Amino acid sequence: MLPSHWPKWVVILLAFGLIVVAIVVAALSVPLTRALAPDLTPAPELPEINYAEPLSGECELCHTDEQILQASAGSQENVDAYYIEAASLEGPHGSLGCITCHEGTGNEADKEIAHQGLIDDLSETHPEDCLLCHRNLPDQLPEDNLRTPHGLIRDAVWAGSACGVLCSDCHGQVGHGFDPVTGEIICSMKVCLDCHQERNLEARLSDCNTCHVGPHDLSAVMSCKDCHVSSDTWRETQLGVHPVELVGYHADANCFECHRWPNFKGLDYVCSDCHKRPHEIGNDDCALCHTPEGWAASADALVAGATAFPHPAIGREECRSCHWVEDQEAIPEDHKGRTNDTCLVCHQAAPAPAIMHLVEGHEACLNCHGEGQVAEFTVDIHQGRDDASCRTCHELAGVAPRPILHSLDGRADCLMCHAAGGVKPNPESHEGWDNDLCLLCHQASEQPTQAEHPFPKDHNAAASNCILCHPDNDYSTYHCETCHALAGMTQVHEARGIKEIEKRCVLCHPQGKKP
Repeated sequence: MLPSHWPKWVVILLAFGLIVVAIVVAALSVPLTRALAPDLTPAPELPEINYAEPLSGECELCHTDEQILQASAGSQENVDAYYIEAASLEGPHGSLGCITCHEGTGNEADKEIAHQGLIDDLSETHPEDCLLCHRNLPDQLPEDNLRTPHGLIRDAVWAGSACGVLCSDCHGQVGHGFDPVTGEIICSMKVCLDCHQERNLEARLSDCNTCHVGPHDLSAVMSCKDCHVSSDTWRETQLGVHPVELVGYHADANCFECHRWPNFKGLDYVCSDCHKRPHEIGNDDCALCHTPEGWAASADALVAGATAFPHPAIGREECRSCHWVEDQEAIPEDHKGRTNDTCLVCHQAAPAPAIMHLVEGHEACLNCHGEGQVAEFTVDIHQGRDDASCRTCHELAGVAPRPILHSLDGRADCLMCHAAGGVKPNPESHEGWDNDLCLLCHQASEQPTQAEHPFPKDHNAAASNCILCHPDNDYSTYHCETCHALAGMTQVHEARGIKEIEKRCVLCHPQGKKP
């Protein structure tokens, strides 16, 4: 709103001034805009494609009718060569019309006139016409894992030089129904190799990577020929090399029964890659117990061949706390991956003979037990042991040796009465022992001499049948072999590493029971 005292013609001057300012600003902004704007290169105009489908009626009429073609071509060989399925004219190339690519004279019924200037193969004589439409040709076809010579052909065409390869060499008569790009037609590798050899084309035909993009991630360690049998039967494979030896069923399995298609990833070469563990024991390294040659039989063989351990398992479930490859109680090298719960799958407890005497006052085991001692070791694994390790396997029997039922006054020579042929002979298990050894186990008492049966009389329900243990009424000794055949007992004990059991049964079985 202008002040009321201004004349009205001032409005005209102000409007004129604003117009002048706008023109000046616009004039100054043009150079600035041009300076800041990027240079735009105009897109080149493509050559005009001579689309001549309307002129191709006579061509189609003849080449899609076998009878007309037979009358014109003269031989069945020519009919087969020049006959075109009518359906192929509906495809991308067929719909362009014959004249578009082959030229000649359109809409002419006379054969000679129609074929004047005919181009048989456009990709041979005018390859640049193919590139008018097909400009961005890929050098690789990832979905087919193939490499192509498109770049080589394209560069040669635009440079006007020959490269020895035509579009029709691979794509055939694309306007006549042949188009391998659709995947409906799969050419044998032999077609490619024959073409290269006939034309003496430079290509490393022995190197699969010349044409193929491997779908696997093993190219650094394996070549195509390690698995693929031939170029003609590409999908037939026969394993030539494998990072892990395959035996049993694995040697006959197809690669992709175990590996993921197509890159072979996802495997650590352990059984659990393919097999689900059917039991809770152990871990996923099935090969610790099983072998591919015999999945169940191999585990059974391990169990059957496993040795027993000579101590109770209760309270000692942590086998690895004592047994390890480097420890004194070493385990075999092939046991490295095993866990505590797998130990008891194969190995069972077979406790060592019980200690048949009081330990108080006899803590130094090796004073009496060992090589050259009064009680020599009967098992080789005792060599090198110390006193501290004895109680690891051997436990107190829970019963004390029979006390000496008389005083020792005047009777310190035990063998005077208890030797073979004496008044009270020793048990056969004591044969060869001397007086000093007797008092290591048997404690003397001040009791008067008294008779007492030295062995449980209810052993194996024999209380009322004395001759089972004392044949011929010979009560000076007893015979375990009456019921327990020595040959059988020897076999059982030797399997557990126990030797020299003859006449020594009561050492381990003082109460007639298993330790």
